[in-house]
Amino acid sequence: MSQSPTDPQSDNLSLQSYRQGWQALNRLLHENKSFSGRETNNAFLNCGKNTPFADVSSTIGWDFADDARAIGLIDYDHDGDLDLFVTNRTAPRVRLLQNNLRSESNFLSLHLTGSAKTTPRDAIGARVEVHLTEQLVPHLRTLHAGQSFLAQSSRWLHFGLGKDAVIEKVVVHWPGSKSQIFTGIKANQQLHLTQGIATTTPRKTRQNPTLIAAPHPVPEKSSAARIIPPVGHTFPNIPTANGEPLSISETTLIALWSRTCPHCQQELQSWATKAAQFKTSNIKLALLCTDQEHNDQANAYLKSINSPFSTRMAGPEAVELLDALHASIIDLWIPIPVPTSFLVSKEGQLLAIYRGNASIEQIINDTKFATGTPLERRSAGTPFVGRWTSKPAPSSPQRTAQQLLQRAQPSLAIDYLRSALTKPFFQGEKFTRSDNLLLLGQILGQQGRPTEAIPELEAARKLLPKDIRILRLLATAHAETGKFSKSFAILNDAISYHPQNLDIYDDAIDIARRANDPIRLLNYQKKSADNNPANPNLRYRLTLSQLEEGQPLDAIANCKTILRTSPKFLEAANLLSRILSTHPKEKVRSPQESLALASRLCLISKNRNANHLLSLAYAQANLRKFDEATKKLKLLTNVAPPESKFTKEVEAALVKTKASQPIRNILWK
Repeated sequence: MSQSPTDPQSDNLSLQSYRQGWQALNRLLHENKSFSGRETNNAFLNCGKNTPFADVSSTIGWDFADDARAIGLIDYDHDGDLDLFVTNRTAPRVRLLQNNLRSESNFLSLHLTGSAKTTPRDAIGARVEVHLTEQLVPHLRTLHAGQSFLAQSSRWLHFGLGKDAVIEKVVVHWPGSKSQIFTGIKANQQLHLTQGIATTTPRKTRQNPTLIAAPHPVPEKSSAARIIPPVGHTFPNIPTANGEPLSISETTLIALWSRTCPHCQQELQSWATKAAQFKTSNIKLALLCTDQEHNDQANAYLKSINSPFSTRMAGPEAVELLDALHASIIDLWIPIPVPTSFLVSKEGQLLAIYRGNASIEQIINDTKFATGTPLERRSAGTPFVGRWTSKPAPSSPQRTAQQLLQRAQPSLAIDYLRSALTKPFFQGEKFTRSDNLLLLGQILGQQGRPTEAIPELEAARKLLPKDIRILRLLATAHAETGKFSKSFAILNDAISYHPQNLDIYDDAIDIARRANDPIRLLNYQKKSADNNPANPNLRYRLTLSQLEEGQPLDAIANCKTILRTSPKFLEAANLLSRILSTHPKEKVRSPQESLALASRLCLISKNRNANHLLSLAYAQANLRKFDEATKKLKLLTNVAPPESKFTKEVEAALVKTKASQPIRNILWK
């Protein structure tokens, strides 16, 4: 995994490596794998000063066959010892490990509340010291907002005090305020402490629910499943091996099968005996054979088992589409098995997926989902009982399109999105519709089809006129079609909505370069620097562009602005020294100021920075101190490889100083 880039303007190679790392990790998890396999919980017993810790995980009952993640500490039963909640990546997702170990040790539990004036109510960051008599070192706890991986332990601070503990005092260091001392506290209590109030309040007792330890039933692994997708998921247009698309004008069951698969044979024979039920239920059965053989051979096999149905052959593209659809619904990237069937309404809405054999009775019953509510869909598609805390999420074609992109099938993704966005059952709100239009426009742009991308992006912009992603892509699409005026108008809108977003300025500068418009380029660079004063790199880039465009006085002013606001940004001081000594225009140069700057830089870097030493040589040559300049330049000839830009620059400067000529930068107008 590549490390996170620290600079928002990191080079493309670093960003690409970082993104590729996350994509690989994302794929690993979606393929039902783990970071490092089974990550069990471990408990270690401190055996004393000179003895290593002992692994007692098995002894205390922690060695479950779980792929564990987070641990949260809490005195769940209020008995003075800590219990644990454990979350797992695998089932069961949550375990409560109740601490029933007997102990004669004492404890103290404290709950802190800040005054809300100097310290927040939750008192996060408070440090508590519990001082015991005859103990020099106090017990110490800090209240944290988070613990372990994506976990939060109880805000009650628990202190294990050992036997015969007598509490002398409790000191609370409130964040943002003075410390406070509490006295008169005894062991084996659970107390509320409030900032500014000297008295303590005992915790209210409550009736704990009776918990009964029980094994968690784990069903046997099986590839068979009945999957009910959310409302509004579009079934793709499926091409067959003979080139004819699979048309859907009535409720249809599309079934993938192979005559080498015994489960397929069993399912087909079952359906053959109940062909009348398909007809009376107005369900069309469309068989797609995945075998790499001629269509006549597959139909001959169906005839041999007395099946009244015929089949068409599923080519690689059809299998790819159905596999992507299957993976986008279950969010698990495992190859689609045979037999697998897809129940589709006459409008093209996916109603159910059956992995493994499906009974005709179940299929007929599931046709009701064509008019079912989102709640009914979710209830039928959930394999366990429970209460929901949110509304059912509508389906989005983006998931299937992204799957197709993962498989390097952008054309199929474009066709799928275009089909899905026109369906009457697509129920996405404006954010969902906009995201799908944005994705469609993005793929079209990536495929070199900006003219087709523009209408999709314009439609997305009508839904979310200030969305920076849409505005950036739309401006780029117009630029790629040569409509620079429209592109700049969109970029100006984006800057007015998001004046500090650096990505917009990068786009604007790039498009200004493509349009060969240096005035706009400088304008965008200036706006970028003015709106992000804490980033000296932006003003430095503006300075370089101003030098290229013949604006040396503005460049000098910007260098000085950088040094006022970011005095440690030495690149600006170095550039300023070179402008004042090597610019072709005499009225721009300032020999003494250039020498002072270069000398100061060499002093700061202790004569170890080659660029600073080179600037000093330029300043000396400008003052006609050619011998000193030549001496400095000779020292720099072996600093970099012979063919490097730096070495060539030093060699060119030596030619000038040996001829008693000052050095001028002819690239600056």
